[in-house]
Amino acid sequence: MIAYENLNELQLDVMREIGNIGAGNACTALSVLLGTTIDMSVPRVQLLGYESTAQHLGGEDNMVIGLRVQITGDLEGMMLHVVQKRFAERIINTFYAKELESVNSLDEMDSSVLNEMANITSGAYANSIASLTSLFVNIGTPTQIPGKVSEIMKLPITEFVKPGEQVLVVDEEFTIDDEHISSNMILALESDSLEKLFARLGVQM
Repeated sequence: MIAYENLNELQLDVMREIGNIGAGNACTALSVLLGTTIDMSVPRVQLLGYESTAQHLGGEDNMVIGLRVQITGDLEGMMLHVVQKRFAERIINTFYAKELESVNSLDEMDSSVLNEMANITSGAYANSIASLTSLFVNIGTPTQIPGKVSEIMKLPITEFVKPGEQVLVVDEEFTIDDEHISSNMILALESDSLEKLFARLGVQM
C-alpha cells in the first residue's frame, strides 16, 4: 500500500507528466466546448497535504465550487475540480450573460454549464491516463458542491486519502479573450490503484 508522499522521484515525475498531459488535453476540450481559442500556461503539478492545499486554494474559508467526478474501472479514485467564482462566471458568460452574486447563487442552467465543463475536462484527463497506461478508466457524472474550501477538501480526505496524506494538485492557468483565469484539479487515487498505475507504466515500487 502506498501514498503520494511515499513516492520516489521517478514516480513523482510520472504523476507530474500525467497531470501535464491531462491538463493540456483538458484545455483543448474546454476550447472546443466554449468555441473560442484558449491559451494555457504550463500547468503546475505538485503534491500537497490538507493544510497546504487549503491555503493554496485561497484559505479554508474561501468560497468555491467543487465538482467531484468519480473514477472507476481499472482505477478507483476521484477528480475534484475546484472552481473560483470568477472562473465559473467566465465559463457561463461564454453562453449567456450572467453576473454571479456568489458561488451559492447558481441556478439550474448555470450548474448545467459547469457540470458539462467538468464532464468534458475530466474525460480529457481520464483519456490521457488510459492512453498512457492502456487501463480502462471510466468517469461518473459530476457532482457539484458549492461551499468553503474546508468543506470541499473533506471529499478526497474522507473517501480516498487518509489524514496526513497528500493529494496531487494541478494548477491550470488559462487565457480566454485576454483574461487570465485559473482553476485547480485534485487527483486522489486509492493506494491499490496507484500501484496498478505504476506497474502498468513499468515503474518499480
